Amino acid sequence: MSITNLIKRLPPFVFTITVVLAVLYLTLMPDPLPDNDISLFPGADKVVHAIMMLGVIGCLALDYLRKHPGRTKAPGALLIIFCIATTAFGGAIELVQGSMDMGRGEDIYDFYADTAGALLGLFIAYALWTKVNRWIFGDRQS
Repeated sequence: MSITNLIKRLPPFVFTITVVLAVLYLTLMPDPLPDNDISLFPGADKVVHAIMMLGVIGCLALDYLRKHPGRTKAPGALLIIFCIATTAFGGAIELVQGSMDMGRGEDIYDFYADTAGALLGLFIAYALWTKVNRWIFGDRQS
């Protein structure tokens, strides 16, 4: 089975659900990854936040595309809604972190990074919509 057939046949919104659960685990668990002594650059956690939210909006767009193969043009208004929802998701995570007593805390700069990732994902989804549609479904829409 080819990767495109697998992508077409998976249940609706499986990518989004998987990524959202992974983001929730990584952001809300007290120590989701084992400690390591790898020294990253300053602000690396902000890059990670941006990548996580880029992944969320990217999966929302991909899952929508999979369910609507005839949409050859990017649905701009819907992608903006996805961006707003992803940004709100990032903000909600920060609020929950602030209310938890598990060693995590809210950080406005994490929220800014979440917003930047969602916006970058919006632009990427819009720019690549037609190419991804063609890659998954070919020239014939099925």
